[in-house]
Amino acid sequence: MSISNNLLSKQVNNFESNWEDLGIKIDKIAVDLIWNQWAYLGSMARPTSDHQTLRIIDPEALVLASVAFQSSERRISEILDWWAGIGTPLLSVQRMKAMAKKTDGSRMDLFVDFARLASQYGHRSWLKYSALENVEPVEIQNSELLLKGCPSLLLRLRAAFGVGAKADIIALLMGTSGSEVTVSTISTHLNYTQKATRDSLKEMAMSGIVRESSSRPATYSTNRKPWLELLQPGDLGHRHYPKWTMWTALFGFLIAAQSICLAAVSKDLNGYLVASYARDLVESHLSAFEYHDVFVPDGREYPGLEYQQAFSQVIENLERWAKSGN
Repeated sequence: MSISNNLLSKQVNNFESNWEDLGIKIDKIAVDLIWNQWAYLGSMARPTSDHQTLRIIDPEALVLASVAFQSSERRISEILDWWAGIGTPLLSVQRMKAMAKKTDGSRMDLFVDFARLASQYGHRSWLKYSALENVEPVEIQNSELLLKGCPSLLLRLRAAFGVGAKADIIALLMGTSGSEVTVSTISTHLNYTQKATRDSLKEMAMSGIVRESSSRPATYSTNRKPWLELLQPGDLGHRHYPKWTMWTALFGFLIAAQSICLAAVSKDLNGYLVASYARDLVESHLSAFEYHDVFVPDGREYPGLEYQQAFSQVIENLERWAKSGN
């Protein structure tokens, strides 16, 4: 074999090895985020650190991510079993279905897997999505949800006012620094249609729960302080405002990023296609990274296979953000 061929073979091996290392890192980031969120909902999970977070949990995004990464941590499957039994009534079937369609092209398998699990615990509204004809219900464990503090805010609002766009909109408005938000932005963050979002906002504006601006396009906001006094007296949330987090986009990125790494290691795609898909994935999530101050290198400085370096930097910056709790 010539020297040039030896160098090329070494580059290919390093390329595959780097993607394998990235896949391991992505797994760890996702599992830690998933585990810590379940710890706030009364599951068997215990936080991996003593650091408290203000990030609001998005339950549908959490469930989809848990299904996607359960093979990386066996205990996540046990938590999904627990949640399917007692937490499913606080989930939106249609919202999770819409989110699964947008994840990694379309990951309806994640939605179907949980629908099957929920159906086994007797939640009939999920049965038609489960690919099962009929099921023998499993007995639900005697356990209670723990809905306290900032992370569980959205679920607490659903428990109080029902599962639907209005409770989710209040959670988002409370978590966006009291700023005014457009219908389009709310619709994108929550994965509801713009019509459903607009109709809900109009009705809440009539009640005075939210404020509608006179500008065009109209923007909406809410007074966060009374909500926090009502929902979270005496705990962390009473002293600090919760933070809306784009979990749909961030978990979706991690799921797709893991798929890219697996394709690179298994050689299902050649190196240039892998790098191209990684570039497209990052670019399609730029708004989420910007929203959370996750720095993204300028892709123009990393042509072709070199984009792996930029992708690696994005993963490292996302890991830093995840650990910060901010």
